[in-house]
Amino acid sequence: MSQSPIKVGEETKARIRYLAALIDTTQADVVDQAVREYAVRHADEIEKGIEHARSVLASGDAAIAAHLLDVPVDSVQRVAGEGRPATARRA
Repeated sequence: MSQSPIKVGEETKARIRYLAALIDTTQADVVDQAVREYAVRHADEIEKGIEHARSVLASGDAAIAAHLLDVPVDSVQRVAGEGRPATARRA
């Protein structure tokens, strides 16, 4: 399996290093196990996050943009020109 570096604080890095040494394993194994255990312990929160993402995605492009920008949907719609009546073009 390929590995990629992750960014953690110095204190966390030291804890990972010490834990790996104490239980005679790799730092990658300590992090892998910690992430697996976190996912199990926080399954309810993760499920809520998935449901929220589904709700945002189902609400359309303006809702997605608003969520990503952390602004109200009506602000995105106003900037995008949504909800305004079309204007007649001059010939």
